[in-house]
Amino acid sequence: MSVKLIFKIQAIINLINGLGALFLTQFFLEQANFEVTADISTLAEFIGVTFLILALISWRIPDIAGAAINSFGKLYALGGLLWVLIVGYHILMGQVSGPTPYVNIVIIAIISILFFTQSSKSE
Repeated sequence: MSVKLIFKIQAIINLINGLGALFLTQFFLEQANFEVTADISTLAEFIGVTFLILALISWRIPDIAGAAINSFGKLYALGGLLWVLIVGYHILMGQVSGPTPYVNIVIIAIISILFFTQSSKSE
């Protein structure tokens, strides 16, 4: 699997999360067992737009990175690791539960491992 393909997959995952948080806000939050308030909905919509921005960036990186694609892959692996750590912490502390955090932590971990291994292999 190429690093370019992993970026495209990452972009699609970010797009799905972004659309969910932006347009299906209440459902998206309830799936993580959050109490949905007006304030948390506003924050989730903002995060949804942020995920859409990340989706655009992830989609375009393979086209503009050139020879630096492996460096970007390792950077994304590190970012994914940070997400795994914070989501894992929130799960362990009981702050989130339900399908949203569990599915996301698994997907993020797999994508992060792929970014790291494929970026390292290509050098």
